[in-house]
Amino acid sequence: MALFRNGNGIAWARRRALVWALFALAFCAAMNIYHYSLQGARGLYLWDKTWLFRILILMGLLPLGLLALSLPLEKIKTKAPSKLLRGFSLVSSFLVSLASLGILAFLIAAPRMGELRKADLNLIDPSIKLESSSRLYDDQEMLLRLSVGSDAHWGTEKTDSNARSNILATIAENKPDLFFLLGDTVETGSSVSQWNAALSDLSAIVPKVPLRPLMGNHDALFGGQYLFKKAFFPEAFSSDSGSPYYYSIETKVATLVALNLPWGTENFDRKQRTWLEEVLKTADPLKPIIVFSHSYFYASGYDDPDLDKPWYDHYQNIPALTPIFERYGVDLVVSGHNHYMEFLEHNEVRYAIVGAMGSKSDPVPAHVSPASKWIAVATFGHVNINITKDYIVVEFKDQLGKTLHEERIRYLPSLESGSNERSPQA
Repeated sequence: MALFRNGNGIAWARRRALVWALFALAFCAAMNIYHYSLQGARGLYLWDKTWLFRILILMGLLPLGLLALSLPLEKIKTKAPSKLLRGFSLVSSFLVSLASLGILAFLIAAPRMGELRKADLNLIDPSIKLESSSRLYDDQEMLLRLSVGSDAHWGTEKTDSNARSNILATIAENKPDLFFLLGDTVETGSSVSQWNAALSDLSAIVPKVPLRPLMGNHDALFGGQYLFKKAFFPEAFSSDSGSPYYYSIETKVATLVALNLPWGTENFDRKQRTWLEEVLKTADPLKPIIVFSHSYFYASGYDDPDLDKPWYDHYQNIPALTPIFERYGVDLVVSGHNHYMEFLEHNEVRYAIVGAMGSKSDPVPAHVSPASKWIAVATFGHVNINITKDYIVVEFKDQLGKTLHEERIRYLPSLESGSNERSPQA
């Protein structure tokens, strides 16, 4: 072991450089392990400026690499090149250690700095059966009334705050049984001030509306899950999945399922998949099934030059989840993430995109999904979902409550005689 040979200054210099390089590697590993344990971090790596996150992963190897390069140079007569590389190794060890500890401290401390305001909200505990209030709709009794919005993005100047407030006021006037907020509530999840701005507006405009938010990719940024749970999932709450990020909500007339898909399938692990299939399999065959998520499935869109990714017909979500929806007869899937409003249909499953709650619209679609039936671009709004005994009525509303488009989905139960389970479709 020449690296640890005692009795000369070179061996001691090697040992010192190696120890510091190992410290740097350990600090870098600890930072990355913590970062990628956070919600949405793996999706951030795959979808947004991947070169930066690859540098953060690989920078811990730089000091060791420089030290390894110095070893062959010790055989030449002049020792200056090897000393120089060892010096660079020591300097890089210090810088990598400092950067790793700084990033780790930021990820831990940022979402915990400042005080989250107490909000006057009617938050719904997913573990409690949802009661509904009936109302007549075109001479039919509405058994359950839902409102859905997504991508409000409090905290950025790219959002139209007036449109957002108008949408909330329209929802408050509608008095739904439940308002689903499908994520990207804030621009940067670790920012307490942005969450406080969101909570302030929600408390002022929809304090009495039963509310159930999902977590989007922006909500999760840099440890934002801590503030999301503190704001929207108190310690007294629970869910059938054991997670605050995905669950089903029991109602008398429908099965409501919330998924944890901030970016794509990065969080769709075996546990969530098994839970989802069990929920769908055992759902009451006489009730419609409506699934909610942040990221979309079928959707029109464009090729994002900044991310170098297709922002349409989601290449992860479609193969991983749509066969499950089709197998168990899901009636409607509602998502955000894409800043349009759109209605689509594929293999008898309907999809609604509602990411238009005030945030800057995505560009005019360069790719129109073959599943698309209707789309509104550069139009702010939300969706109302009214369930009657025969239909799911999907109403796309603009920011002032005007109906832009309506779809009636007749839900047909998939029954097996004597069974209370949905039979998977062939």
